[in-house]
Amino acid sequence: MAPSSSNRGQSGTEPYYPMVGFYFSVHIDGIDNSIDSKFKEVSGVTMELESGLSVKEGGENEAVHELPGRTKYSDLVLKRGLLKPNTELTDWCMSFFKNDFAVPLKKKDISVKLLNDRGEPMFTWLFKSAQPLKMEISGFNSTGSGDAGIVVETITLKYETFTIL
Repeated sequence: MAPSSSNRGQSGTEPYYPMVGFYFSVHIDGIDNSIDSKFKEVSGVTMELESGLSVKEGGENEAVHELPGRTKYSDLVLKRGLLKPNTELTDWCMSFFKNDFAVPLKKKDISVKLLNDRGEPMFTWLFKSAQPLKMEISGFNSTGSGDAGIVVETITLKYETFTIL
């Protein structure tokens, strides 16, 4: 039985399926080393409105109009297996952590692309003016195996805004 038109893809022949979360890519502007672009996990793609202003309408005692406040963004968290020291990404992060302000700090744009089964981007999130907030190395465990046996580097970044392209 052929798929109905309600569940076909944009080309008319491919069925719609939910996107998988394991096929993605990360690009950090100015960091061209492909090793620095390999992450096992990306999280923190969140925006929410702060409480805004409550306005009471004159003559209307039962209703209050809620106006939206500012948009807040969570921190972007990137996780990967610990690589060799002094990669371009870790050097950039360390420029913030060890800065004596003699050299200007350079924020970077970061794009995260969710890919389809052909490696084509279906969604792209662009995080503007990101800067590192925290670098963390997972604990060491002598009995670890599988994922528990890999040392994970977690990089937490603050950014000004993100857009979906």
